[in-house]
Amino acid sequence: MVSVRCCPADCALREDWEDELNQVKKALEDESVISMERILKAMSHPLRLKILLMLSNRDQCVCEFIWVFKESSTIISNHLKVLKDAGLIETYYRSNHKIYRFREDADRTIITFLHQQWKKNTKQT
Repeated sequence: MVSVRCCPADCALREDWEDELNQVKKALEDESVISMERILKAMSHPLRLKILLMLSNRDQCVCEFIWVFKESSTIISNHLKVLKDAGLIETYYRSNHKIYRFREDADRTIITFLHQQWKKNTKQT
């Protein structure tokens, strides 16, 4: 049952309101929430979002990001580091090229949704 409360006076009608709010507060301080914050913050920058959308198509070399975004390697590398520190991407080497991809264990739910919207709205296949 959902109770509707509009002001603190309504809380006084229930004896357990403080316990309930303490449970919510504790749950919001959980490591999983901190992880969500880190991921959403990493995704919130326009360039990082675009990098993630590109990685949704396939693994990419840093030179491809530089070419697409017309940004310096330093700027691209800094954004890739943020995504890597957030636990979203990882690297491997192919010949002498550093390749970026999504981590296998990364939760891609949000980026998959955004990628689908991007493909739908831009008529990409």
